[in-house]
Amino acid sequence: MPDSAWELPLDLTAEILSRIPVRTLVRFESVCNSWRRLIQSPSFISLHLNRSANLGDGARSLLVKHRCPATDKRLISLLSGDSLEMVSPVDIPRHMYSPNLKVVGSCNGLVCLSHDCFCNFGAPIFLWNPATRESRALPKFAISPENLRLPKARFHVAHGFGYHHAIDDYKVVRIAFEYSRNMACFRAELFALSEGLWREVPALPCRVYSPGCVVLNGVLYWLAYDCGSDGLMLILSFDLRDEVFRRVYLPDLGYRPDSYFMRLTVYERSLCLMAYKDGGRAQRWDLWVMYGGAGEESWTKRSSIGPIIHRPLACGANGEILVAKSDGTLAIYEASSETFGYLPIKVSPYSPDFHFYIESLVPATR
Repeated sequence: MPDSAWELPLDLTAEILSRIPVRTLVRFESVCNSWRRLIQSPSFISLHLNRSANLGDGARSLLVKHRCPATDKRLISLLSGDSLEMVSPVDIPRHMYSPNLKVVGSCNGLVCLSHDCFCNFGAPIFLWNPATRESRALPKFAISPENLRLPKARFHVAHGFGYHHAIDDYKVVRIAFEYSRNMACFRAELFALSEGLWREVPALPCRVYSPGCVVLNGVLYWLAYDCGSDGLMLILSFDLRDEVFRRVYLPDLGYRPDSYFMRLTVYERSLCLMAYKDGGRAQRWDLWVMYGGAGEESWTKRSSIGPIIHRPLACGANGEILVAKSDGTLAIYEASSETFGYLPIKVSPYSPDFHFYIESLVPATR
């Protein structure tokens, strides 16, 4: 009997294969040419990603950078399960590893990594799909020390990485800034995966307060100081579709923002500001959630938690709050029961990397 007599229709084959994990699909590419062409096709990659995303928050993991207590080596693991209790190490390709490894962001299975210590202007940037093990180093930057107005200054660098559904494109943003009494310079550039090169975009006079970046609905967010307004603390945003930086003002916290520590995270699919004061045993966390689009943002105080000593870091997909002890031990705080579930990994309480992650076949090259 010829092979064609028992082969399934292509659309039915696609429906069946779209339910299979990525690592298995990668092996299936060697079964036959027709399966390889199907699995590598943009329509199937989109079908598989949409099916995984539609499984709900349970399909998402948290990707976290941490360190090995014995060797002090930087590691990446996935926290998954209903309570994020499952810890799965991720192998980092040797050519991308660095003692200053930074996870810039994660979108649709693609992870952006940098060798960065906040002041390393020439640190390389990589796009990487941990599930398919495909990676690429991004090309030469458009902005270099040679073409800056202040070539001898020690520039700080902040990054962001995200995806915008409306334009179906992944973009990396790189902000270089130097601000002091005698000098000021703010430059920004963008890499679009569809274009394959860096180009400069207009920047705002804002000094990024923390190198961590949050992406939500195609918009990147950083905590920053507005150097054009007496150092006012605010949120710097960048829309990946119109490629414009904007200022988002903080809620009325009832105290000076610079007297508290702050972190941005995603809570119930909205941008969330965690504000807390470090030190003492009467520490409380205020969780503010932002609603509305550009220019119409409004803040609502969702909860105030405490007194508690541990430092809040991020929220899980189901509203869990990740916290760190003073020694960096990671724990999950359940507000309903006021209990902690400790995890066998340690992070830096001051500069941790937490990003939502979902496996996909999305290629790091186009």
